[in-house]
Amino acid sequence: MKVKHVLLVVVFVLVPCAAFPSTVILQWDPSTDAELAGYRVYYQANSSAQPFVGGGAVEGSAPVDVSTSTTASISGLDPGNSYYFAVTAYNTSGAESVYSNLVQVKEMVPPVVGITAPSANAAVTGSVAVWVNAADNVGVSNVELYVNGNLLASANSAPYAFNWPTASLAPGQYTLTAKAYDAAGNVGSTDEVVYVAGDTAVPTVTFTGPGNNKQVSGTVAVTANATDNVGVTGLALYDNSTLIYAANQGSLNYNWNTAGAVNGTHTLVAIASDAAGNAGSASVTVTVANDLIPPNVNIISPSSPVLGNANLKIAASAVDNVAVVRMEVYLDGALLLGTNSGSISASAKVGAGTHTVTVNAYDAAGNKGSRAVSVSR
Repeated sequence: MKVKHVLLVVVFVLVPCAAFPSTVILQWDPSTDAELAGYRVYYQANSSAQPFVGGGAVEGSAPVDVSTSTTASISGLDPGNSYYFAVTAYNTSGAESVYSNLVQVKEMVPPVVGITAPSANAAVTGSVAVWVNAADNVGVSNVELYVNGNLLASANSAPYAFNWPTASLAPGQYTLTAKAYDAAGNVGSTDEVVYVAGDTAVPTVTFTGPGNNKQVSGTVAVTANATDNVGVTGLALYDNSTLIYAANQGSLNYNWNTAGAVNGTHTLVAIASDAAGNAGSASVTVTVANDLIPPNVNIISPSSPVLGNANLKIAASAVDNVAVVRMEVYLDGALLLGTNSGSISASAKVGAGTHTVTVNAYDAAGNKGSRAVSVSR
């Protein structure tokens, strides 16, 4: 006589602790066979290969005969193993049905997880490296890090290292929670309290030019660099308390035209700031010594406003508080001669009428001195 198979379900799994044996309670639909004599429970660890020949349960090795009861409690199982279960029905003649549907109860040992850095109750600032250790009897599939209950990051392979930026956070207490998962869905979790001190480190500013106590003139390259434990958000340059340059970066390369500055002592101050509002500064003192005095021109010839003939002879000299670097002679607006010295002489033929002689002198700073005379023939 053929014995009908039964439908098996797991109704309850008791796991007091991963370190203690587990109990699985099974229930199945009763067989409708009139000659039913009882049921047998088969189980096996970590394999669904039939026949099931599991052992280790308090109730004995598979199969476990439960008479005509439609429930069974299989206890003393290792929670670190995954178990497969099936039930058969047998009649008074000893005929036994095929296996019921298979039911798997996955291993129930959660991963062991710990936060190794930072240490508990530590005061942290800036960019914080959070290190997590996780281990499982089968394998860790994923690790997540939470800050005050909010997911910060996750990783599915070791090493489990996370970067926690705290520069923008308000100072105070924060709870770090690490959760580790295995393929069976078991979760291990740990909490740790740390304290964010806030970013209190000020940026460091270094001037690279001009040097301190230097004399400068004209256009001067002002260069500086700023560094910070988190990051520089702004850099400003002041001349004697007057802002002359600002940028949202950590480097400064500014061409300072000192022609607009008063001769004398100037203090250049570079101030760098970070996102937390910390500010650091550095300064250099320089002396602006721009040449603002033009050369003085003296026309020696012609000495008379009236020419006796067509030969016009021109002679001139110039003096400067520093030095004359060039002189030019113009006749009636046209360049007649130029020389790179403090004196000049030229000659020309002129016709009847009034003529204008102009002499210009220049110094190295670009200051221009000029003088003009008129002559008539």
